[in-house]
Amino acid sequence: MIEMDQRSKIAILGYGVEGKAMLEYLVNHEHDDITVCDKNVDIKDKMPQGVSVRFGSEYLDNLMDFDVIFRSPGIRYLEPRIQAAKAAGTEITSSTAFFMDQAVCPVIGVTGTKGKGTTCTLIHEMLDAAGEDSHLGGNIGKPAIGFLDKIKGKSVVVLELSSFQLQDLENSPKYAVILNTTTDHLDYHVDRNEYLRAKESLLAHQKEDSVTVLNKDYDYVEHYAPLVKGSKKYVSVEERVQDGAYVVGDELFYSSGGKEEKICSVSDVALIGSHNLENVLPAIVIAKEFDVDTKKIVKVIKEFKGLPHRLELVKEVKGVRYYNDSFSTTAETCMAAVESFDEPTVLIAGGSDKGLDYSEWATKILTKPSLHTVILIGSTAEQMDQAIIDSEKKLGDAEGSPTKIILRKDLEEAILEAFARAEEGGVVVMSPAAASLDQFRNYKYRGRTFREAVAKLR
Repeated sequence: MIEMDQRSKIAILGYGVEGKAMLEYLVNHEHDDITVCDKNVDIKDKMPQGVSVRFGSEYLDNLMDFDVIFRSPGIRYLEPRIQAAKAAGTEITSSTAFFMDQAVCPVIGVTGTKGKGTTCTLIHEMLDAAGEDSHLGGNIGKPAIGFLDKIKGKSVVVLELSSFQLQDLENSPKYAVILNTTTDHLDYHVDRNEYLRAKESLLAHQKEDSVTVLNKDYDYVEHYAPLVKGSKKYVSVEERVQDGAYVVGDELFYSSGGKEEKICSVSDVALIGSHNLENVLPAIVIAKEFDVDTKKIVKVIKEFKGLPHRLELVKEVKGVRYYNDSFSTTAETCMAAVESFDEPTVLIAGGSDKGLDYSEWATKILTKPSLHTVILIGSTAEQMDQAIIDSEKKLGDAEGSPTKIILRKDLEEAILEAFARAEEGGVVVMSPAAASLDQFRNYKYRGRTFREAVAKLR
């Protein structure tokens, strides 16, 4: 628990969405010694009266001047100057960690490489359908600190938690969901082990009455299962589980206490792609923990079609459907997108480098029969092209694919190329398998650019 009062010298590192929400909370609670630190020099003109600023390249210097530091997710916890301040006695925390210390109601924390936002929204919608006072926040939607003053003991909070937000937690959510965990954000974390350790905070401070949901189909379960202090629930699309949710054939089931209940059919799931079953199953388990009626669970499953920029159908032009999957920043999510379609497919991929390995991705590209054209853009284009060339050599002619690989300058050019090559009855999917920062501010801007360009096609 952070020791802080109105006289404490407080720094907020980073003035993005979370930093702004933290500042608003502190000002509303009459803290009068606040400094915002950000490398962006423009912040000096955006501060409320009485708030100090440090900006520019030296914004992280002399952090030991402060009693408490709130670190925004985009600033590395292991940054040497932050760790030096910690060693000098400064308390290092974040708005998420502070929220977890102060929350008076059950919190459901969801983490994983991909699928967090979809799973959180499904859980929130199911709880809301049951009449719960559910609040959705964290890495999706509103920063949790923004509704801290509104929650009550009977509320429920659903938080999407990235590895960045988990590193300095000192309280774990009562309900923890860990989705697929692969090597993402290696441009931020030192290595895969640090990335896995960052997510351990979701479990590290659990109590015996906590509940954890793990996906049995992934190797990571062996890393996290021994750390669970409360009850373990499992989900699987490959086999039955004794306590949790799973898929058998074309049906989704929930199992608890030796009793099995059919929830719905796979065909009832409105979300596109079999990979989304991995998001639906944990939502079912959590909803059942709150005694949500099965009919209400199924209604949400049938009606929820997904979040923006996640295999989002943008438009159909001349018999070709265009999908925006800009949120796909890993090879795994791009492969899942490609696997979602059996129609003739054009894939647009590429972006800024996150240090990912594209060898498995390249093999999928070459062995997916319906994928006839891949258009590569961004700083990863040549790397991805080389991965495909290397994979072709390994596969040999007998296993190879007639897939056409094309490099283009930017997304607009790629869309025009896709328009020219797409087949009637087929699909064009932008699923980058890379970050966006080489050409766009973030994945949302990339997705909007895709939408706008597709809207102009005739």
